[in-house]
Amino acid sequence: PTTERAPAPARVSSGPERSAAPERGPAPERGPAAGSERGAAERAPAPVVAAPAPDRRPAPPPAAATPAEPRVALTIRVPTSAAESLASWNAVLTELEARRKFSLLGWFQHARVMKWTPELIELGFPVDVHSMGEMASEAKTLDELRLVLKELGPELALIKPTIRMLDERESSAAGVRSVLETTRDRSKEERTTREAEAREHPMTKHVLQTFGAQIKEIKTDV
Repeated sequence: PTTERAPAPARVSSGPERSAAPERGPAPERGPAAGSERGAAERAPAPVVAAPAPDRRPAPPPAAATPAEPRVALTIRVPTSAAESLASWNAVLTELEARRKFSLLGWFQHARVMKWTPELIELGFPVDVHSMGEMASEAKTLDELRLVLKELGPELALIKPTIRMLDERESSAAGVRSVLETTRDRSKEERTTREAEAREHPMTKHVLQTFGAQIKEIKTDV
C-alpha cells in the first residue's frame, strides 16, 4: 500500500520580515584601455621646448662719454689799484676752490690784500681773525699758496706771499677789505636799502595809519 507523507508545517515568523538583501553582482572588470592609457601617459617623455636661437647680431658700440669741457686757464696780472687787487684776489680764491684746496680757501678768504707787486703779495688779517692768520702763516701753507700763484700767470712767477697781523687801528680803518668783508658789507647795504623801501611803501604807511601799529622788524632775503 502507498503511504502518503504529510506536508511540512508552515514556519511562523515572530517579527517583521526582513527584506532580502539584493544580490551583488560581480564587480565590473577594469577595462584594459584605461590602464593602458594611463601607463602610456606616464611612460611618454616630456615635450622638449626648443631654446630660442641666440641673437648673433653684433652688439652696438658703447656710447661715447661726453668729454668734459676743458677748464680755461686762468691768467692773473699784477693789479694796479685796490679794486683790481680785490678782483684778482677773488679770482685766486675761486681757483683754490676749483682745485679743492678748501683749507687754503678757508684761511685766505679772510685776508686783506695790503700790497701786491710782481715779487710780493702782503696779506693782512684783522684782529678778529688773527687765529686764521696764524694758521695761514705756516711755512708749508705759504709754499702751497706760492705754487698756486706761480701757475696763474707769468707775472706771478717770482711772487712770494707774506702774512701780517693787523692791529686795532689798521683793522678798523676804511679802505682795504677782504673778500668776505666786502660781501658782508654789500649784503648789509642791500638789506638796509630794502628795509627803507619797505617802510616808505604806500601800503605799509596805510596799514600803520589805519591800525596805529609800529614796525618792529623787517625781514629780507639778504
